[in-house]
Amino acid sequence: MNYRDRLEFGNYYHIYNRGNNIEALFREARNYKYFLELFKKYLSPIVHLYAYCLLPTHFHLLVRIKDYKSIEHCIHDENQIWMQFRTFLGTYTKAINTIYRRSGHLFEGSYSRKVVMEDVFFFHLIAYIHQNPQNHGIVADYRYWPFSSFLAYKKKDRRSLVSKEVLFNQDIYNTIIEAHDLEASWKFQEILC
Repeated sequence: MNYRDRLEFGNYYHIYNRGNNIEALFREARNYKYFLELFKKYLSPIVHLYAYCLLPTHFHLLVRIKDYKSIEHCIHDENQIWMQFRTFLGTYTKAINTIYRRSGHLFEGSYSRKVVMEDVFFFHLIAYIHQNPQNHGIVADYRYWPFSSFLAYKKKDRRSLVSKEVLFNQDIYNTIIEAHDLEASWKFQEILC
């Protein structure tokens, strides 16, 4: 494990990666759905998910690694956290390689991650992640991109992967929705990538 891959209990992280040589990670709707199914299987037991956006060539996740006490039954030390991420991405790669008769690395390296320390940054990061499809010219309005957590926020969808602590805490929820409307959230693009 490289130090840069280390993930620590209780910390918030912006995790992102793109396709090797900017190759498509997601070629059709079923790929996006399968990626989220794998997230639920491998990562939901150890992280709280606050935002995600899956785009054809890359993805963004905003997560908090759960506290040790709540996951000690499946994770015994911090080294095992990154192994869960590795298994998650490796399983997805194997499936894509099989389906599309390709070989080799799908992702550009393991993954990139940045620790998120400040509340204001956290709220704007959620907006930035959701606005990615519009920023990249994939859609005219990010609110209609089906492969992000924005719709879960908009609908307050209990069945979504998004942490219930943000969907149903009215103060936090309102702050997140307001961050989407602030022009300042677009300015975070340079900082976040």
